[in-house]
Amino acid sequence: MSDKKISKKKLHRRAVINKNLDVLNVMVIMIILIVGFIYLLAFKRETVSNEENRNLAKFPEFSIESYFSGEYTEGIARYYDDTVPNRSQLKKFIATYIMPLKGLEYGEDNLIIYQNTNGNKPPEKPETTEAPLQTTAPVSDTQTVTTTTVTTLPDNHNPEMNGEIANNIVVVNNRGLMLYGGSFENGLEYASILNEYKEQLGKDVNIYSMVCPTAVSYYMPENYLDLTASEEDNIKNINSGLKDVTPVDVFTALLYHKNEDIYTRTDHHWSQLGAYYASQEFARLADVPFTDLSEYEKVSLPNYVGTLYGYTQSSALINNPENFVYYIPPNSYTTTYYSTDFTDPVEGDLLLDPSPMAESSYYLVFMGGDEKITHINTDCKNGRNLVMFKDSYGNAVVPNLTGSFENIYVCDMRYFDLNSIEFIKDVGATDVLFAMNTFSATGGNYTNLENLMNQ
Repeated sequence: MSDKKISKKKLHRRAVINKNLDVLNVMVIMIILIVGFIYLLAFKRETVSNEENRNLAKFPEFSIESYFSGEYTEGIARYYDDTVPNRSQLKKFIATYIMPLKGLEYGEDNLIIYQNTNGNKPPEKPETTEAPLQTTAPVSDTQTVTTTTVTTLPDNHNPEMNGEIANNIVVVNNRGLMLYGGSFENGLEYASILNEYKEQLGKDVNIYSMVCPTAVSYYMPENYLDLTASEEDNIKNINSGLKDVTPVDVFTALLYHKNEDIYTRTDHHWSQLGAYYASQEFARLADVPFTDLSEYEKVSLPNYVGTLYGYTQSSALINNPENFVYYIPPNSYTTTYYSTDFTDPVEGDLLLDPSPMAESSYYLVFMGGDEKITHINTDCKNGRNLVMFKDSYGNAVVPNLTGSFENIYVCDMRYFDLNSIEFIKDVGATDVLFAMNTFSATGGNYTNLENLMNQ
């Protein structure tokens, strides 16, 4: 047989193999598409994302107007994209094995920087004037001091660490840290609004400003400090603008406990333990009793992964859940919930049963959320009535004060449908606490406080 005939046979055999491979590839792709189609069409679609703490998209209602405007077809696409069956497991797989491939590694630090889907640049640090930190442990004005004890503040510097950045959040050492922008101008405007409350309420009502720093103030590695503004400097700036309003130095109070679990690692909130130390400083300034932590009942819930995973999709967070810890006060009290116009009273629990909650929603154990007015009547019969205007950081403060005030009225500044000055007077408040984090005090939320005075 000639070499030419052998060559033709080899070419023919290769052509047959290639044709069979092409057919096999088409069949495999068709099987994948059919299985995927059946999977997406027939399997149960999810309605809630526990990791992102939100309801997923709903199938849109048809109308002629929405059809021709394109909203109906866009809604269908959004529904099928947002409600994939077994969405949580798929997102965890993507976070662990796919998302790291999107990043670029830089130098020896191996910093992974993800695309910022919000299109925002890291915040610039404002120019600040340094002020000395308090270097002695706070002592009550009414306390008798027999010995002099000087306590040095813990070092707030952190070593350089490897980490990742996504959507203006640094994830380092299995902890998410929100980058803070800061605004001295907004901070002074916030202070002026609190001054207006004091002026309208007069000398018989004590006004307190509790501006709460976030975890970035205590756990940001040194090599990322240029990405965030100073919450400490912004809080000092706010306090400099207060007149006859008492600032609560939460920053220093928490710094003494930096090595404790004062913030959750996977959520943007602080823990009740952090709120406890802030409440302790507030109670000292207000000259009211305060229950020692040892008298509380401690509850620890495992497998908590909070909101920061939803914002970042970081495998470091989803694969390293934490314990969500809260504390039940020992004293007696009753809790009544009202609608945001102080109607429709319903009695309930101050700390909700977490068993029906999704693991990612455990922070809702504190009063169940924000869109309500809450009244707590306690067995602390000292005639002191507190009204608190707050953001969600204030929720974790409330259980710590049930042994300090006879009545506590909790109002979220974003969901309040009454005139705030009239409300404070009507309930006979002796004290008003504005409790919120720095993002609210120097961001958009603080303007609600001014609006509430004019409703």
